[in-house]
Amino acid sequence: MLRESVKEVGVERREYEIGVETREMVSDAEVRHFKENGFVIPAAGLREDDAREMRETIERILIDNPDWHGIVRMPHIPLREGQIEGLIGGEDLFRFAIHPTIIEAARRLIGPNLILWGGEIFAKPPGIGKRTPWHQDCYNPAVKPGPGRDRAQSAQVWIAVDDVDATNGGLRFIAKSGREGRLDHAKLQNAADLLNFEIDTSGFDPRDMVDSVLPSGHFSVHDLYVVHGANANVSGRRRIGLTFHYMAAEDIYDRSFGDSIGSGRDKPAPLASRPIWLVLGENQVELNDFITGHQNLQDLDELAEATRRRLTARLG
Repeated sequence: MLRESVKEVGVERREYEIGVETREMVSDAEVRHFKENGFVIPAAGLREDDAREMRETIERILIDNPDWHGIVRMPHIPLREGQIEGLIGGEDLFRFAIHPTIIEAARRLIGPNLILWGGEIFAKPPGIGKRTPWHQDCYNPAVKPGPGRDRAQSAQVWIAVDDVDATNGGLRFIAKSGREGRLDHAKLQNAADLLNFEIDTSGFDPRDMVDSVLPSGHFSVHDLYVVHGANANVSGRRRIGLTFHYMAAEDIYDRSFGDSIGSGRDKPAPLASRPIWLVLGENQVELNDFITGHQNLQDLDELAEATRRRLTARLG
């Protein structure tokens, strides 16, 4: 195996392994499944040492950021001066947002030019974790098709921090449900739900609903359009998932939309001012802005650029 070093950048030193294992994170059959159904649950996952570090990082972040519930947006952003989202210790999760295993999975599914545009931590405590209503992620208006493209290409990578199954609130997907693009969402008033909107699923075949069963360190990937949700956590086990969102750099992160409801019931998400990063290949659309929102994030910018150059050379 070749080892890829990022020692020259100004953050904690770290090495990632790049080789055959990384290149085969998503098989050809899994790529076809993603294209046809809007989601895939790859057989491979993070290496065990990386999964262990991810779990340890999340546990530290839970201790250092106690005042939040259910959803935390942009957890890969450190809470620094000039940043209105993020967490204490977010820079430690940023390393996973640009991890070669995750980037390679996204590359296989949506192409060689990738932008990191978002992420969340989703937490469901034992026995009281809220239901996630059926929805699409394309309610976010900032990600839109680029010139000459009829729909944006996206990869929402959902990494299991805890072991996840149907009993503790694992994701559920409705296969092929995103083929018609964006669907209507109705407002919800039930405070017991994690989101305040939902799609009417009465027209879908229940046999197309697939539960995501993931051991810790494994992940699912879905696009912006597939309908998905999750039951409440009725088990005695916690359920935490870490997500990172990637889009093809042939598409547009449109800041003109301003703020949005975003995910959850909290204050509007500041989409127009969020930092985004080119993490693989080359940007293909001049409108994509990689400067806005990067106040006091120079160390992350350097790490992302160093990793992008190396991964592009290896995987491109």
